[in-house]
Amino acid sequence: MEKKIVYFPSAGVDNTDAVLSLANQRATELGVRTVVLASTRGFTAEKALRSLEGLRLVVVGIDRERFPQETAAKLKERGFPLLFSHEVSYQYPEEMKTAFRRFSQGVKVAVEDAVIACIGGQIEPGQDVVSVAGSSRGADTAIIVSPAWDFPSVKVREIICMPR
Repeated sequence: MEKKIVYFPSAGVDNTDAVLSLANQRATELGVRTVVLASTRGFTAEKALRSLEGLRLVVVGIDRERFPQETAAKLKERGFPLLFSHEVSYQYPEEMKTAFRRFSQGVKVAVEDAVIACIGGQIEPGQDVVSVAGSSRGADTAIIVSPAWDFPSVKVREIICMPR
């Protein structure tokens, strides 16, 4: 199998639209129906609601205080779950965080959010999903991941895009 990986010249919010487009394209190619999406302040979730039509979103934020109630209501109205990492009990081994950060902060978060969504009962372990995350604001990374309830069992299947 041969596949293209897109590398952005830098991390950050400017990549968000391209990441969502690439994630949508790859999900369609693979028949993946679920996108796990990191969104701390709702910016990425709002963009995904507009650009990822036909896909099921599972949004993972950090805490309720930072996430806009209006965006949470839109997700609920569409039937998309919203989880918060501070409300899910999990242990992310430090050595694994470090290893994934060597690729990018977005890869580290994309893996983390897939596990959170699995522990939170929103995706099945072993069922490939697209996971989208970023380095601070917006999205700059998308991967195909086979989630699990624990980090050592997670399998990163593909990198769709990430900052260089």
